[in-house]
Amino acid sequence: MNDTFLKLWRKYRPWINPWQILQGAVAAVLLGLAMLVPPRAASNAGSALARALGPLFHWHRRGMANLAHVYPKMSPTERRKIMDGVWDNLGRTMGEFARISKVGATVTVDGIEHIPPDGTPTILVTAHMANWEALTWFSRLSGREILNIYRRPNNVYIDNLLKLRTYGLPVQLVEKNNRAGIRLLRQLLKGGMISLFVDQKGTTGDFLIPFMGKDAITVRTPAALAAKTGAVVLIGRMVRTNRHDLHIAVSPPLPPIADTGSEAERAFMRQINDILSSWVEETPEQWLWIHRRWKNADTHPVDAGAAQ
Repeated sequence: MNDTFLKLWRKYRPWINPWQILQGAVAAVLLGLAMLVPPRAASNAGSALARALGPLFHWHRRGMANLAHVYPKMSPTERRKIMDGVWDNLGRTMGEFARISKVGATVTVDGIEHIPPDGTPTILVTAHMANWEALTWFSRLSGREILNIYRRPNNVYIDNLLKLRTYGLPVQLVEKNNRAGIRLLRQLLKGGMISLFVDQKGTTGDFLIPFMGKDAITVRTPAALAAKTGAVVLIGRMVRTNRHDLHIAVSPPLPPIADTGSEAERAFMRQINDILSSWVEETPEQWLWIHRRWKNADTHPVDAGAAQ
């Protein structure tokens, strides 16, 4: 009886947490209000709110510190200008989320011819650029079902609200956890397609590879999965061509990874990091600088290949 009660308590406790209920209610109200206005108005309102409030939070200081880390000679004024653009883009992304079906339906794409037919294991590598939430619409544009790994928010109500972005689309959302890798592998082995965001900090066992010219712990998942399955690896970039229009650019497939050895995987991820770095260099205000991208790089175990 006690074990049963404890299991039920662990399962449903988040749903009766007053703080989570309050957060979920506020998020639902804001989402509902944004749904009452045209997408561009919601985007503009999100931008105004984020640009006004963003600099008050610790994420702003983290972004400024990251910019100083990568661009030590950049003046504080220039860094603040980039961060203003970061908050503008993030606010627009949040505002557009409420009308994601309208926004997603207007996304344009180049390079769709690079997508292999269904039945070919395919990995789409991407980053948190422009409105990355609208990337879910790539499933419809590509004509293939895509498995997306996502980091589940702590709040169960907000988690369910975020899942609305895939409503009506051929997308599977899989929570990032210890079993996510198995789901990814199975999807590829049956000839499916997955998407991976690779611009966030990796963990123990991942590679120490330069990103934006500075050592950063880089996930090895795309290289490892491509080596095991022979998957085609594409790099897709979301671009905000102006304040409202969104465009996806898909590059030709990367050269197949040579083998399953650590050095081949490292070289594969290095070329991906170089491509992502060039994106950020081109439009720094469209990347999410508030990530802990370079955290723990100075204490990460370095193996023989890291210095190459």
